[in-house]
This record gives sequence, C-alpha cells and structure tokens, in this order.
Amino acid sequence: MYSLLENFSLRAVLETFPNAVFLKNSDLRYVFINKAYEMMFGIKKEDIIGKTVLDLEYLPNDDRSFYQCEDLKMLKDAKIGHHIVKYTFSDGKVHICHYWISGFVQDNGVRGLLGVIVDVDQERKVIAMLQKKIHTVVLQKRQIEEESTIDFLTGLHTRKLFEDALFRYAAAGDRRFSCIMFDIDHFKAVNDTFGHPAGDTVLKEVAQVFKECSRTGDIVCRYGGEEFVLLLPGSGLGTAVSVAERMRERVAEKVGLPDGRCITVSAGCSEHAEGEYGSLVLQRADDALYAAKNSGRNRVCMLRAPASPQATL
Repeated sequence: MYSLLENFSLRAVLETFPNAVFLKNSDLRYVFINKAYEMMFGIKKEDIIGKTVLDLEYLPNDDRSFYQCEDLKMLKDAKIGHHIVKYTFSDGKVHICHYWISGFVQDNGVRGLLGVIVDVDQERKVIAMLQKKIHTVVLQKRQIEEESTIDFLTGLHTRKLFEDALFRYAAAGDRRFSCIMFDIDHFKAVNDTFGHPAGDTVLKEVAQVFKECSRTGDIVCRYGGEEFVLLLPGSGLGTAVSVAERMRERVAEKVGLPDGRCITVSAGCSEHAEGEYGSLVLQRADDALYAAKNSGRNRVCMLRAPASPQATL
C-alpha cells in the first residue's frame, strides 16, 4: 500500500509540509496523509489509510461523490484540478481552502493521485504577519538611516551626511559653494570643570544657535566632538565669512557656563574652486580654523584657494 512512498526522503518532506497533503493509489484509496492533514481535520492516519473519499464521514455526501468523480478523471488523464472550497476543521470553524489535486504516472506505469489543501484563512494570517514584520523592518531601517544622518545629541546632521553632500556638490562642478568649520573654544576645560552633562548642554545650545542663524538650504552638521561644519550652497567666500561672524557673535551672546562666563567659537572659511575635490575645500576650512585658534580664538579666518588648484583625493 505504501509503494508510492518507498523513497524515505519524500516521506520526510511531505510529513513536514505545512499544508495538508494526501496520496491515493490507482484504486483511489488513501495511502498517505501528513501531520498537517491530521491536525486540519482532527483524524488519525489509521482512520483514513486504505479508504476512499466515499468513506470519509466528516465530508458531506455530495462532496464525497464530487471528489470521487474528479479523482477518477484526474487519475485517468493525469491532469491538475483546483477549487476554492469550505471545510469544517477540527476547531469546529469553517475555513476557506484552496484544494489542489493532480493525477500522475510513475516510471513503472503505476498511477496515483496527489492532493494538497491550503488553508487560505491561515495563509492570510501569515501574510498579514509577514506584512507586519516587513513594516517593522522598514521602520527600523528608516530609524537606522535617520540615526546615521542625524546626530542624536544636537539634532544636527552628521558627518556622514555632510561628506556625502560635499562629494555631490564638488562632483557637480557647476555648483558654487563654501564651507565653514567651527570649533568650541576650550571645550575640554568645560567638561573637566563642570562635567560632561554641562558639556552636552553647551553642545546642544551651540547647535541651536547654528540652526537659528543658518539660511534655507544651508547644511549644518556636527562633524565630531566639539567641531561643527556648514556647507553653504550658492555662496562665495565673503558670504561664508559673514555667516560665520554672525554665528560667532550669537554664540557668545546666548551660550554661557554655570559660572556666568560666555562660550566662544572659532571658525575657518573656504570656497570651492572649480575642478577641485571637496576634500580640498574642507581641508582649507580646517586650516583656516587652525589659524583662528592660533590667533587667539573667538574669531573667523578664511583661506582662499590657490590660483591653479590641483584636484586630489
């Protein structure tokens, strides 16, 4: 009776299949049902093996006759048939199912019948669950992307976003832009004297000033530690210096320490020269910042591009 299942690996696959599976021999008697079939209809293998569909008491009489006639046709023609049907499962509830039946002929000429019953209601639940999981993954991915472009402490853009924007603007060639690099003066002393929470407050307040003083389209970023950098699209060096001076003055006015002393910043400005990589623009801004700090801090310095800039990485 089990000649159709002599291959043990096939039996193992069918047993673990999540949908109900059955096999019938050439006499249309059941020779195999899997565990999913048993659970679906609340029956045991020994209650169905060797029987035909006409013997299945859990099916209405009309259904038994219909399936027997269809089985004969599928077996004879070795074709595939399928229907949307309703079954009462072992849970007592009516489930909408997709019923597949296929006749086949083995190499030795023996005919058989393979059937699969898919619980559409359950599939819908699985799909809904998968959709929910996908939605969660999308939200997590979006959160990761936001975290990679927004600095968690200051709310400004991150160094990654700035460097991406710098590359795009420099690669475009026809986009005029300038850069400003800021550094909070004596910031290490703030942490050492008042503690890191006070230092974090200073960073957030300085960042807020930069937000308020920036113009529409300016890209304001926390570059790292106490360093900040701005990319000013469409602006030349003179505009960058003016923006930097306004921000420097506003920080000194609005940001203070617990002992009443004001916070100051130093800044370096540069302008993109045609044909050079963005890294050179940023390097000049950094060099100009270094000059501002060496000149006494709390000031803005600028550095012009050489007459014939050489593109470099």
